[in-house]
Amino acid sequence: MKNPVMSFWLSSANQAAGWWMGHAANAVRAQQRAAVSEMTKAVAGAKPKRRRRVKRKTASVRR
Repeated sequence: MKNPVMSFWLSSANQAAGWWMGHAANAVRAQQRAAVSEMTKAVAGAKPKRRRRVKRKTASVRR
């Protein structure tokens, strides 16, 4: 015989575990990004600034 209370409890526990694992994984990724960024700064110096893209003027279209 199936136990609906146990099923509900396990579903809730699985949802909570997934939430915690997601946050833990995001924290690890943030630390990895920070570490790579610091190593890159040490090797290459300051991070180059991004350049704006210059929009090209479109030629007038003849019809």
